[in-house]
Amino acid sequence: MVREAIFWRLIQDFPNISYNQYHTFITGLADRRIGESFLTVLCEYQFQDPSAGDGIFMKTLCREIYGLCNKYDYQIKRGWEAEHVHGWEINLEILEACKRNMRFSPHLIQGDYLNSKPKKPVDVIIANPPYVRQEYLSSDYKKKLIEQFQPEFSGIKLSVRCDLYIYFLLKALKNLDKNGVFTFIIPNSWMDNSYGEILRKLFRDEFQLLSITDSGSRHFKQEVNTVVISGVRKKPEKNNRIIVNLDQKSKSISQESLQSLDLGWHGSLFRCPSWLLKQIGENKALETIGGIFSVCSGIITGNNRAFYHQEKIKNSLPAIRSPKETASIKFTRTNVQSWIGLNGGGFKIKKAPLLWMDLRGGRHVVVWNQDNLPFEHTFYGLHPKDGRNVETWAYILNSSWVWLMVELFGRRGLGGGAVRLVKNDLVKLPIPLFTNIKFPSNLSGFLERPIYNWRTELEQEDRNFVDQYIFKFLGMSTKQKECMILLRSLMEKRESKARSVHD
Repeated sequence: MVREAIFWRLIQDFPNISYNQYHTFITGLADRRIGESFLTVLCEYQFQDPSAGDGIFMKTLCREIYGLCNKYDYQIKRGWEAEHVHGWEINLEILEACKRNMRFSPHLIQGDYLNSKPKKPVDVIIANPPYVRQEYLSSDYKKKLIEQFQPEFSGIKLSVRCDLYIYFLLKALKNLDKNGVFTFIIPNSWMDNSYGEILRKLFRDEFQLLSITDSGSRHFKQEVNTVVISGVRKKPEKNNRIIVNLDQKSKSISQESLQSLDLGWHGSLFRCPSWLLKQIGENKALETIGGIFSVCSGIITGNNRAFYHQEKIKNSLPAIRSPKETASIKFTRTNVQSWIGLNGGGFKIKKAPLLWMDLRGGRHVVVWNQDNLPFEHTFYGLHPKDGRNVETWAYILNSSWVWLMVELFGRRGLGGGAVRLVKNDLVKLPIPLFTNIKFPSNLSGFLERPIYNWRTELEQEDRNFVDQYIFKFLGMSTKQKECMILLRSLMEKRESKARSVHD
């Protein structure tokens, strides 16, 4: 992390430096004059650690700086770190232990970093901030934090649901000098959770994200899955490329491709191949759900126990109450398990030919509500704007392409490993634009058979036939296999995360 932070800060002052040149310098193998030119700048930087703990980052930083000065015979001011390296720790006992175990002499401060007022703008901030969930913060403290930071970040809306590490990152962004760099270890939940939209918006509009590294493990024995992120205090540029290190593989994603999707990008997008991002943004055979369908929410009774019944009663209607009642895609009156009573209810009956499940676990099902039955708000209703081709849309919406889009754009962190698209995201979801897709009659069993959990479902022959039609229509037949591998990988990761939470 320390070397990564130094690299990203130096590249702001030496934009033509390559990583290989930096590696040669940092390992002490560069020409002496080159080493001196880098050190002349590096030793003038101001460094911060907002949550010092045992001081590991400051120790590593000082060891690197003094080691490089020794290798390149560069004269550094005695006690350099007391002026250039600052660390905060709120716990006095931990701070004293840090001092005892520190062979260097950085400027250590006892106090809450969030309330600190550094005297100089900072060039590099390296941190493993406290991962304190918002449930464990007092109401008064959360209110104070919102009052403190909201005026300084007017482009976002802070919430009482923000965990503490988000405020540490906001404080770091405020403290950074122009072209200052941060490198943080933080929980990866910011990429998917609703409150993480705060950071996603900042990195989309205000601060340039440089790299994301997900090792797939847990750092510093924290009971959360983490990522290492680096960024710089400057407006994101369209030609900026974000370095993504995932699953022992490295690639880059353009800032422009993320912004052009018109969807709140989420963690799974960083596992998306660049060619697929381009297809999503440019393929003329794709349209948004909102461009094809009118989307409405379902019935809200205010008291389901009073209004829903397991058998027909007087003045009641057959209804679809829960996704658990839908085994297959096609749903008719013969499948009804619930009736909704109309007496005394001030709610409005909602009907739609296609029903999109709000929350989904290991199955992807969009219900073909063939008899136009009333439905509960556990679904969104989809009405084709032209009122036609409902059966064809049932095939398309249940295809693995649409399933993959859900996994890429859906929100996670909902408990039990579920994924969802709220209405604002759902209407932007890219799906095949129907013009002339014709599914043969011998595939009708796909709509009527049970839809299985993903491991079994993705092996079904009829699903594969449906997908072949979809990918051919999209001009992506040669990429079908790669998309299916990606879908299985995303499902596996979501399932694995759900197991780790339960364990």
